[in-house]
Amino acid sequence: MMGDQVESFVEGLIEKTREGKLDWKPFSSFKNRRDILEELENGRGNFDYATNSIKESKSYFLQSGEGFVFLFEIYHGDPQVASSLDNTIGLMVKINSVLPLNSLLGYTEMMQEEMEKLKLLVENYLEEKYCYPDVLYNFMHEVLEDK
Repeated sequence: MMGDQVESFVEGLIEKTREGKLDWKPFSSFKNRRDILEELENGRGNFDYATNSIKESKSYFLQSGEGFVFLFEIYHGDPQVASSLDNTIGLMVKINSVLPLNSLLGYTEMMQEEMEKLKLLVENYLEEKYCYPDVLYNFMHEVLEDK
């Protein structure tokens, strides 16, 4: 039952992201980033921080009400010696500030294929949203604009 709900949620995330209806952001811009990393260090989200780490530059989040959805690229083992092929993608949620971070999926091959698809869509969304040179030109115009 839970597996069906998660599968449906992932399919919905993929579809809404494809349609540009979800406002994904880089994890590095998450204001409570340290709190989430601390939860992971403490074993929340079924995360073994002793052997795994989050690649923050390749991780994303979106907010819905009080809660958040996190799409984490996870290094397994030492990132200095491990192959990027060993990385997996984790999908975690934090429903509100009181409840702990919760991992929604295991690392099955089929689910990882879906996560790869979602991650690619998120990266394409962000690339289009922050497309150069348009975003640069708009910024320069805003700086010089009379207010």
